[in-house]
Amino acid sequence: MIFGGGDVGERKARLFSEHARVAVASLDFSSGLIEMAEDGKVDLVRASLPQGADDLLRGAFIAIPATSDPALNIQLEERAEDMGVLVNRVDGVGEVVVPSVVRRSPVVVAISTLGESPALSKYLRIRLEEVLDERYADMARLLGEMRAVLKERVSEQADRKRILWEIISDEKVWRLLEESYEKAYKRAGEHLPSNERDSFDAGDPQESLHRRD
Repeated sequence: MIFGGGDVGERKARLFSEHARVAVASLDFSSGLIEMAEDGKVDLVRASLPQGADDLLRGAFIAIPATSDPALNIQLEERAEDMGVLVNRVDGVGEVVVPSVVRRSPVVVAISTLGESPALSKYLRIRLEEVLDERYADMARLLGEMRAVLKERVSEQADRKRILWEIISDEKVWRLLEESYEKAYKRAGEHLPSNERDSFDAGDPQESLHRRD
């Protein structure tokens, strides 16, 4: 249940509508919210707040007070808490915190300033998206596959941990990921104990893994 039909309410609606049924209560709605409602992504409820808030909160799982009136937001938050509804605050820390997220599957980085500065969270997300290119997704897959190989071929956990760290620290592996996953995979194999390298060289990375060649 989102209270507020402005830009903040729209941003929250776009986020939560991907995962749940969302209703937005307000006297006026942004053009984006109206478009979302026409597409069936959200339900819009015209309401003068805080009157009728209890009825709107009944059955809700998460409430988001996102009006332009801070005092009204506090009232709505208190009503939600009294009714046992979780609160996601737009200007502080509630029971539900929504971080900025950078995804380079299977790598996921979540960023939060605990409500102190949403602008900083956004800035950090943009900067991290520049740094965390697709090689990080490939490296995660490569390390996962090498971990499975090491479990079969290297008995000591300390040795497996050391080899994986050598692979992730190998600048040549990172450079080869830009050319070919298979080349990077074979370079990673050079970190195996010498008695295991010949048999490893004959192998290939799993066919399901992403390649660039």
